Amino acid sequence: MVTKEQILSVLESTKLPCVHITPESDRTPGPTDSKFGGDYYLPAGGEVSELEFLAQINFAQVPRLKGFPERGLLQFFLCTEGKKFESFYEDGFAWKQDAGFFQVRWYPEVLEDGPARPDEVPETRWAMDKVTGGMGLEAAAEVATLAFGSEEDIVLDLGFESMMEPIMALFLEASEDGEGYDLSDCSGVDDLTWDFGNWGFKLGGHPSLRYDDLRLEDAAYAAYSVLLFQFDLTPLAQDCEADTICFFIKPEDLEACRFDDILMVHHNCY
Repeated sequence: MVTKEQILSVLESTKLPCVHITPESDRTPGPTDSKFGGDYYLPAGGEVSELEFLAQINFAQVPRLKGFPERGLLQFFLCTEGKKFESFYEDGFAWKQDAGFFQVRWYPEVLEDGPARPDEVPETRWAMDKVTGGMGLEAAAEVATLAFGSEEDIVLDLGFESMMEPIMALFLEASEDGEGYDLSDCSGVDDLTWDFGNWGFKLGGHPSLRYDDLRLEDAAYAAYSVLLFQFDLTPLAQDCEADTICFFIKPEDLEACRFDDILMVHHNCY
């Protein structure tokens, strides 16, 4: 059977830098700190968002990540109101900002101790697990994501499809004996998906997929080739059916710090 070390060796060339984010619920961050939920930075005269505050990233606090800003504040808002959130499962799982499901705000300059907007969203509007508190930020690197498609074939994320052949060859040539991933068994598939799913909260790197990468299925989405931010409850829930939300951006927009054209993909089950 194929081992984790063998797969890592084949996928070595697919490594991408990222910053892993660990929620720190026991730490109370300041108004301009990187944080999940709660109060958020809102400069004087700024417009209050009608959506729920998900997270904000202060890039001055982030380990240097190639292609990403070195300073400035990026905020993510999401509509988690019950009926609206349920329509996530009816409208195709991918949206642009003008659909009204989410909002991304960018502040290139931020006061060190700027004003905060109190969190006034009723708990009843949160139709998913809520994360609050500070962020632990750590530089890392990830190999390409492996998932199982609807046809029970292995799927890799956008830009790394060429690795399908060597990965499949690895499994076809493997002995049925020994320790490793047995893809004829559901638990073996689950283990592979867990180990190579790239789950978690992060900036950059490879996205979690579960089934397929929707950007491979729709040419209009293929230009959004960079994972800007991933909000993923999977590690906290220890459950691959937890909510995962990926925000993708075009590389040229990221380089120019333009955050008005983002693609959001949501998935939460196999």
